[in-house]
Amino acid sequence: MINAVTEPTVRRHSLQWKVTLPFVLIGIVMTVGISFQAWLSQGLIVHPIWEQLLSSSTEQYLALARRHGDAPLPSEGPLRGWRLSGGPLPADMPAYFAQLAPGYYDEEHNEEPDFDHAVLVTAVGNGRIVMAVDITALEGQQNRNAFYSTLFWLLSMIMVTLSVLRIYRSLRLQMRQLARAMNALNPERPSERLPVDFQLVELHDIALLVNGHLDRVERFVERERSLLDQASHEFRTPIAVVAGAVDVLMQQPLPPKAMAPLQRIRTTTDNLTEIMAALLYLSREPDGKALNQSTRVDALLEVLVADHRHLLDGKLVDYVLDDTQPTWVDAPEAMVRIVIGNLLRNAAENSFEGAIIVALQGRCLTVRDCGIGFDIAAAARSYSMSLRNSAKLGGGQGLGLFLIRRICERFGWSLSITSTVSKGTLAELRF
Repeated sequence: MINAVTEPTVRRHSLQWKVTLPFVLIGIVMTVGISFQAWLSQGLIVHPIWEQLLSSSTEQYLALARRHGDAPLPSEGPLRGWRLSGGPLPADMPAYFAQLAPGYYDEEHNEEPDFDHAVLVTAVGNGRIVMAVDITALEGQQNRNAFYSTLFWLLSMIMVTLSVLRIYRSLRLQMRQLARAMNALNPERPSERLPVDFQLVELHDIALLVNGHLDRVERFVERERSLLDQASHEFRTPIAVVAGAVDVLMQQPLPPKAMAPLQRIRTTTDNLTEIMAALLYLSREPDGKALNQSTRVDALLEVLVADHRHLLDGKLVDYVLDDTQPTWVDAPEAMVRIVIGNLLRNAAENSFEGAIIVALQGRCLTVRDCGIGFDIAAAARSYSMSLRNSAKLGGGQGLGLFLIRRICERFGWSLSITSTVSKGTLAELRF
């Protein structure tokens, strides 16, 4: 049973959003604050204190009038009063005051468009007392404050917008430079490093940390490569000794039953020799020399088919060279031999009756076996699991396919395998 590992869901936000959000919140707070200030300023215009002032002034005038028979109304300054008794209107009183019924009037309690007074009209006998406060100066001050507040808000929004753009562009430009530099690192040149001349200290530190990690990876790869080189050279000697001993034994008069085991030993040593050569080659960085080596595939194919026929002993199967065209590839013969040999070996292991058809046309090698086939999806899962288990346990399962994949990646070849259950498998290698 395969346990699926589900990655935790992470909400990701762009750098632009991270930078913009605080400034947007600042703009909202400033807008709310200025709007609240305007509301408070408007409250001064319609504050109940004006009604209380006018009411107390009117009561004071009426008290003096009852005591002394007559009393003067205020006629100078912002607070003024008039007594209307049906005669001519006072010259210094706004004409529309005479049309007001008894009551209190301000900007909220009248229909006059340019009403800039707080007015209290009080009925007295057959006349009326009109008491008014001129709030024109206060309204002017309020309008100036609103203008300056709006101007301050506009300038603040412009500065916030410019700051967001400047910070975002600066960060994004340098982060893109860092991303491009990381993307430009060539794994085939492990000595490459990131530039560290960033203006932002944070990006400079990131580049230093990445370069430090690359240094550790390079040292680790170099240790592994050195170990692989030494192990390969150490293994070559015993393999050569075993191969030489097999050659000597095969020249001796041995029973027929001994030839098959010797042949298997020889095949195994040859396979190990090829694997060691491939591992040594793949452990080195490409230096361009391999492209100067050419291999004639059609000639090598005939030799490999003949060398692998012993794998079909005891089976009603044989290799059939259907059609081969002269084909040259820019790669060492050992690498070509490993790839084709693995394809021929896999076909032989999975075929029991019929023919294995091998063809080479248009720089495309095809190997079609007559086996039982397999389910592609199930095989892919099984192969992935075998590679993971091999990596964990230190085993060598799938080494042949691993080498084929690495060699194809090194030289830019493509390998595709299609299979149908009970009908066989087709491998196509395009050089």
